[in-house]
Amino acid sequence: MKATDLLTQQHQTVSRLFKAIESAKSGEDKQKLFRELASNLTAHDGIERETFYPACKEVMGLNDDLGEALVEHGVIEFALYQANEAVGEDDFDFKCKVLQELVEHHVKEEEEEFFPKVEKAIEASTLESLGEEMEEDFEDKLEEDFQEPLYENLRQVLAGLLETEPKARKSA
Repeated sequence: MKATDLLTQQHQTVSRLFKAIESAKSGEDKQKLFRELASNLTAHDGIERETFYPACKEVMGLNDDLGEALVEHGVIEFALYQANEAVGEDDFDFKCKVLQELVEHHVKEEEEEFFPKVEKAIEASTLESLGEEMEEDFEDKLEEDFQEPLYENLRQVLAGLLETEPKARKSA
C-alpha cells in the first residue's frame, strides 16, 4: 500500500475513534476509546515524523506544506497531552473536542494539499516501499505505551525543534 494511502486509512480510523468518544455514554468507555485514539495518534505521528516526512523532505525540501505539517504535529501533541491529563475530569470533553478540531484541520490540509504534491514528486514504487515500512512500524508502535513517545515529542517541541531525527531507512 502506498504511504499516502496508509496514512489516509489511519486518518479514517482516528476520525471513527473521535466519533465513538463523542457518543460514548460512560466515562469508562470514553477512557478506553481515548487510550486507543492516543495510541493511534502517537503511532501515526511516529511513522510520519521518522519515515514519511524525512522522505518527503529529501525529495521536496522543507517546503511550506511540510513545515506547517511539522508545526501542526507539535500543536496536536500538546492538545493530546492536555486531553490525556484530563481523562476522567470535567474538562476532558472540551479538550478532546479541541484535539479533534486540530486533527481534522491537519488531515484536511494533508490529504487535499500535501499528499497530491507528494504523489507527483515521489515515484509510486518508492511510496509503496515506504508504505510497507511504515505499516510495520505503525503496528510495532501501537503495541507500545503511547505516553513515553508523546512526552518525548513534547520535550522536543518545547525545546523548539521542528523535526525529529529520521529513522534509518531499510534497504529496498
